[in-house]
Amino acid sequence: MTDQQKYQPYPETIAAVDLGSNSFHLIVARVDELGNITMIDQLKEMVRLRGGLNSNNDMDEVIAKKALDCLERFGDRIRHLPKDAVRAAGTNTLRSMNKANSFLHKANAALGHRIEIIPGHEEARLVYLGVSHTISDDEGKQLVIDIGGGSTEFIIGKNFESLNVESLNIGSVSITKRFFPDGDLSDDKWQSANTALRLEIIPIQQAFSANNWQTAIGSSGTIKAARAIILEAGLSQFGISLDALYQIRDKLILMGNINNIQLDGLKEDRAPVFAGGLAVLIAAFEALKIEHMTISEGALREGLLYDMLGRIQHEDVRDRTVQDFMQRFSIDSLQAQRVKDTALHCFKQVRKSWDIPKRRKNTLSWACDLHELGLSITHDKHHLQGAHILQYADMPGFSRRRQHWLAVLVKGHRKKIDPDILNSLPEDERDVMRYLMIILRLSVLLHRSRLDETILPDIECSSDSLHLRSLNSEEKALIEADLLQEKAWLEKSGFKLFFT
Repeated sequence: MTDQQKYQPYPETIAAVDLGSNSFHLIVARVDELGNITMIDQLKEMVRLRGGLNSNNDMDEVIAKKALDCLERFGDRIRHLPKDAVRAAGTNTLRSMNKANSFLHKANAALGHRIEIIPGHEEARLVYLGVSHTISDDEGKQLVIDIGGGSTEFIIGKNFESLNVESLNIGSVSITKRFFPDGDLSDDKWQSANTALRLEIIPIQQAFSANNWQTAIGSSGTIKAARAIILEAGLSQFGISLDALYQIRDKLILMGNINNIQLDGLKEDRAPVFAGGLAVLIAAFEALKIEHMTISEGALREGLLYDMLGRIQHEDVRDRTVQDFMQRFSIDSLQAQRVKDTALHCFKQVRKSWDIPKRRKNTLSWACDLHELGLSITHDKHHLQGAHILQYADMPGFSRRRQHWLAVLVKGHRKKIDPDILNSLPEDERDVMRYLMIILRLSVLLHRSRLDETILPDIECSSDSLHLRSLNSEEKALIEADLLQEKAWLEKSGFKLFFT
């Protein structure tokens, strides 16, 4: 890769949207030629999306409309920006919501940009990326805690790299609804919440306890609110201590009910869910033996910006994730490269005719790298095992949607084509994924002999057919026999294959 290819110019303006369970945030930044970011605008609206979920995880229509109206206003600010200059991420509530795809379709239209639902571990990684760019990194390993409306992320990292990440389904909104449902702030409610939260934290307690890091940092609205209350009350001169948190809790107990909360430093729109967030923070302090915590202004939305800049400069964490998976599952990298060379050669020839977005080249490339992932478990059905791993594994950098794409491609790269594979995708994604699957299937087939040879066929295509020419392989007769079988399988899915 030449220097000119590696270092692409940055967009002048970039933006990130964080669809949190409690509030939605938009930040807009200017980027200079060195990649330095200057914030130029930010918007925040308290949507309380998590509060709209009922016990069956169905979304209340009033809250859904409030969320869409907010995104419409955000869209007015950033709709004009190029697609690759905007990152929008949905978190815990969207991960939990029934019929999330239906809501997302409307949300994408309102914002004018596609929203990704990110897994909890990916949310944690991005939170740390945002925090690490706003604090000094000379204190060794750092524990970062981010309490959202529906989940809390725990990260241990050093410099700009997260080393250990966890996401627990405990957040300010969900815990307030669960333990303070009628606004009752009596002592027994706090004790019940604390017992349940300590049980939730036990599985990660040893890995995230104080002997594993040097400094503790908080990055969420709950933690910033706690710090503001502590400063106003003069409970601690620097940062947050457990004793100060106990004193705030005791004040709330005396107030008796959430509707009576009045604390200097606590914003009115934070008060309805502050008790749940404070309960989570106290339980984390106790379980992890935190003595002192400082505050960072950086969080998920800043992490989205810095991750976006990394991708622009070809420093994509997803590439590292794929390489890690290849090593962990002992994937034959030479075979993967042969398949990838053929697939990308084919992709280049058919992309415009099949109207495949150029950026889907990455998806195809990663699928080529990982198509034999399941071989470390079984041979005959390795495509099914590989797809299962890709569907459920923690894959830093990948949204749930893109992770599902990889699982679909790996599952469909060999054997008969299950018609239900593509039906698991939103309707507007099926054609592109079908074409990528065909390219992958043919590229794998052409290299079935695993010979160290380059196969770069010429291709003609229409919307429902593909013609392969110039099959310059030492095993041409065997390949043509396999192509006959592939022709029959593809025809059952309404696609015609020709080869000469």
